This record gives sequence, structure tokens and C-alpha cells, in this order.
Amino acid sequence: MDFGKLIARAQAILLSPKTEWPVIAAEQETVANLYKNYIIVLAAIPAIAGFIKGSLIGYSAFGFTARTPIVSGIIGMIVAYALALAVVYLIGLIIDALAPTFGGEKNQIQALKTAAYMSTAGWIAGIAVIVPWIGWLIVWAGFFYGAYLL
Repeated sequence: MDFGKLIARAQAILLSPKTEWPVIAAEQETVANLYKNYIIVLAAIPAIAGFIKGSLIGYSAFGFTARTPIVSGIIGMIVAYALALAVVYLIGLIIDALAPTFGGEKNQIQALKTAAYMSTAGWIAGIAVIVPWIGWLIVWAGFFYGAYLL
């Protein structure tokens, strides 16, 4: 896996999506390569950040701090990560099924690429979960930007 390429792609899709989408559409990909080189890494960000926040930093209010036990936090992180990996695939299937409705053609790889790259902003914004109170607002803003990218 080339982290430089991953960072460049994420930066390009976030900062110049109009020029990056045609580049993405022209690339030959497989489901396995897309997961291995992009989705697996970025989908881990919110899960890891959630574990750090819940189990290591904790949730504070009115002078009290509550933390999720480490084992429960690890289980939650694994479940959140697995769901993120599954949901991007499910969204790809939905995009593929709906493509003819919007004048497109069915293509599972292109649909998965669309689902993966539109999720980039939300996954990267997932690091903000660590920030008290406004962290989730930043994450939601990331996913709304992802919807805009679509």
C-alpha cells in the first residue's frame, strides 16, 4: 500500500473533486484493490478515534468523567470498523442498482468507487470524534460534504 498515493487521492477528492472524479472514473480497479489500498485504511479512522475517545479519554460532564472499559471499547471499535466496511459496499450496491434510474449504466466497480470516495470526507472527519461536544458535528459535516461530492 502506498500511503503517499492514498493521501494524494484523499486530498484531491476533497479539494478538487470536479477534476478528480474523471480521473477516478478512468482508473481500472478491482473490489479487492479498492478495499486494500483505500477503504480499509480510511474506514479505520472513525473507529480508532471512537475507541480513543470512549476508552482512553472518556466523556466528561459536570466534573465527572466516564470511560468505556478497554475490552468493551475494543469490541465496539471492531464492530464499528466492520460496519463501516460493510456499509460502503452496501452503498455501492445501492448506487449500482439506481444508476439506470439516473441515466447511468450499471457497473459495480464504478459504483463502489463512488461510494468509497464520497465517504472520504466523513472518514477523515472521524478523527474529530476525539474533540468534546463538537466532534460529532464535525463528523456529520464531513459526511454531508461527502454527499455533496456525490
